[in-house]
Amino acid sequence: MALRHVRQVIRQFIFTIKLIDMKLFKLMSAVLLVNVIMASCGNDSNSKEEVTISDTAGTAIAGNAQVEEDKKLEANKEIARNFIQSLYGDKDSTAVDKYVAEDIKQHDPILKDGKQWLRELTRQLLSNPNFEKTKIDIKYINAEDDMVWTLIREAAPNGKVFARVEIYRIRDQKIVERWLISQPEPRNSENKNTMF
Repeated sequence: MALRHVRQVIRQFIFTIKLIDMKLFKLMSAVLLVNVIMASCGNDSNSKEEVTISDTAGTAIAGNAQVEEDKKLEANKEIARNFIQSLYGDKDSTAVDKYVAEDIKQHDPILKDGKQWLRELTRQLLSNPNFEKTKIDIKYINAEDDMVWTLIREAAPNGKVFARVEIYRIRDQKIVERWLISQPEPRNSENKNTMF
């Protein structure tokens, strides 16, 4: 019974190593050592102390996994934020090279798939001297899994204001899919709410 418990703890430990950084690795090493010592004592019953140690280790693993997921979500939001500002605000066509995957899939019906086509299009558009640099007004940004959603208030060169939703799928720190929904801000509204 004790050998089966040790094997189970070792399997859990190996799985945990894949999810955690070195600081937590040291903590888990100590937890494993305590579990092995307790199991080797020949006591087949699950003592209260053993359960407490396992629960603590599980909590630490879950907490660290959440921290890592939060870091990934923040990194993905930062990629989207930087891409939007670099391309649309700073008029920097190199943003395509920096943030976009080679095989980007577009869900905007006027854009073709692929980075090369997007690169050529943005260079042509951004060579227009009438496009001035500006700070992009991202009203909301949120992320879940590999998706990032943004709500942007954008003023066109002619002064017309748009509410624009851009949705990105990000993998390996590159935008691999993009959706765009854009709506002009109306002069009059049937309610007192704004679009933002």
